[in-house]
Amino acid sequence: MSKKIYLNKSDSVTSAIEKVIGADDNDVVLYIPRDAQAGESKKNLELIKREADAAGKNLLVESVDDNILSRLNEVGIKSLNPFLGRGKKTVSDIVKIKPGKSISPKVDEEAEEVEEEEEEVEGATKKKRKTKKTKKARSTKKGGGMRRLAILALSGVILALVLFGAVVFLPKASISIALEKMEHGFIGNLIASPEIEESRLEANTIYLRGVALSGEKNLTKSYPATGEDSVGRKAKGIITVYNNFNTSPQTLVETTRFVTPEGKIYRADRDITVPGGKMVDGDLVPSSINVPVTADQPGEEYNIGPVDIFRIPGFQGSSRYEGFYGLSSAAMTGGYTGEVKVPTEDDINVARKDLSKALEELIKTEFLINLPDGIEILDEGQDVEITKEQVNNVVDEQGNFSITLYGSLSLVGFNADELVSVFEGYFEEEAGKDLAIYDYSTEFGAVEVDGDGVSAAISFDSTWVNPFNKEEFKEKIRGMTENQLRQEIFASGAKSGEIRMSPFWVNRVPQRNSRITIDVD
Repeated sequence: MSKKIYLNKSDSVTSAIEKVIGADDNDVVLYIPRDAQAGESKKNLELIKREADAAGKNLLVESVDDNILSRLNEVGIKSLNPFLGRGKKTVSDIVKIKPGKSISPKVDEEAEEVEEEEEEVEGATKKKRKTKKTKKARSTKKGGGMRRLAILALSGVILALVLFGAVVFLPKASISIALEKMEHGFIGNLIASPEIEESRLEANTIYLRGVALSGEKNLTKSYPATGEDSVGRKAKGIITVYNNFNTSPQTLVETTRFVTPEGKIYRADRDITVPGGKMVDGDLVPSSINVPVTADQPGEEYNIGPVDIFRIPGFQGSSRYEGFYGLSSAAMTGGYTGEVKVPTEDDINVARKDLSKALEELIKTEFLINLPDGIEILDEGQDVEITKEQVNNVVDEQGNFSITLYGSLSLVGFNADELVSVFEGYFEEEAGKDLAIYDYSTEFGAVEVDGDGVSAAISFDSTWVNPFNKEEFKEKIRGMTENQLRQEIFASGAKSGEIRMSPFWVNRVPQRNSRITIDVD
């Protein structure tokens, strides 16, 4: 069974040779399409034949391109047109007759001729066979004609669809336009303030409507303390106080003393009311309440573990002394005496300066990230004010103290598009025609904050072009010839233009905007 290979139009002769010699079968049928690169010259076909012969391939080439078929014939490659090269079927009825007698009836073009001699038979028999043969030929002719009509009709529809697609979907126009550019510059002053109601240019000064913006932020940071001081800290803890005396509540005031069996005194940090006990089946069930306490003296000796009984010296000598008592289930901690680190005035000043800078950068960064679209800020016009300061002199275990600063940012911005708009009106008046901004750069001098506004020197360099709207231009040029399009390009104020239409038969701009591309510089 032969291997059939189909080439694309763009396949090179090298690609064709590789496909032929790489085929699994020795019998190869190669289809070369019309205008294919591999069949464009006699030399290419000779190369294909030489390599096919060397590889032992029996090559047959099919093509519908008459020029390629002619070249194939010249170089000696077997070829055929797959649509025209199939032979007609031979239909024949053979009846032998005596020598010298033959029947060779002639029918229409679709009927087959009977060429073989037949034996002599009766005249009636010969006539009957001739009539039967003619009817068969006529039936074949009728059926073949209907098929041809159907094929022609289908081919016509397909051709019409192809032509429609080629006309509607293939045409494309690519247009490159270089607009004429005009340079304009300005050197003067800029004043931006919320009090300005209308942006304008007067007497070499730009007046812009300003936008007042503000924000607040706080920041806390730890710094090492370099000073030392003798200090004492008192231990703290929790005591649970019980009322096992009566059913009435008992008030104990702040600083009420609680004494351990060893005589260490701890005082209540606040007023408390101990609830009364409850009578259950004739027995008093004591009530309780927790109270925070602080050691009477500083020092580590007051850092003690849980205590089973605390007495209240204030009740000593009365019946309440035994009925009111306390206990602790956790240790008393924090008692200390000795040298500790403390921040000096220099420590606080250094911390304040460093934290102020960090807070200012933080406020500006977060503020500028959330700046409204189109608003421009002059860097020096950003005024950060420290509104509050808190210093925690108590150092942590690493010997650091902390400082917290609160700051607010007040600034004035302006709309960059509005600045360009003011210059647009100014330069259009100079040029005497409408302009559109192409590119610009702005430089500002030293910024001064004056009340609610800011001012600075300004240098504005810009490039302008004639206004050009791509979509409107597409609408205008649809259906134009290349000459008409070229005239329209220059009429729009362009300095130069380049036009590319494809495929090769297209000589007008397509009617569909989607098939028109415009590149403007």
